[in-house]
Amino acid sequence: MRNLASCGIAHSIGIEKVCKKNINKTMTKKYFIYLIIIASIVLMIYNISELDFDNLKKGPFAGIVSNILLILTMLVTMRDIKKKEQENK
Repeated sequence: MRNLASCGIAHSIGIEKVCKKNINKTMTKKYFIYLIIIASIVLMIYNISELDFDNLKKGPFAGIVSNILLILTMLVTMRDIKKKEQENK
């Protein structure tokens, strides 16, 4: 709430750098999360392509599971960031 108040004061007196720093941090976090999700999807596709369907015991299941967990974690993190943005408005 304090950030929101400082943004309101900053806009009223014409100083917008206070708000842009918070917006830039949030956008940077979002882009970084999207980058991680895309990289995880690419690695998961690679791990699935490396599966040997004749002998599934040799498969890279740990890599596939870790990619799925990473994607889910990033989606939850993105949801939390959006909730914080909604609360600050």
